[in-house]
Amino acid sequence: METEILSEEELADLTGYKLRGHQRQWLKKRNWVFVESRGGRPLVGRMFARMKLGAVSPTLANPNPPPATPTWTPDFSRVN
Repeated sequence: METEILSEEELADLTGYKLRGHQRQWLKKRNWVFVESRGGRPLVGRMFARMKLGAVSPTLANPNPPPATPTWTPDFSRVN
């Protein structure tokens, strides 16, 4: 079963680096969103990685888009 966060091996394959400092530099240079664990390991979400790599489009990632805002709203101020 896949976890929601890339494994250490997947992150090394993605960045080309095994050292965490180099991985963080690679991610920052390419504007990837990540958080750091207590040990300093960069944690990258699997869905984010798929979107950045073009495997999933952002519109397909959210199957329920927010409802469109109406272009007009009725004025009930004069209704008794």
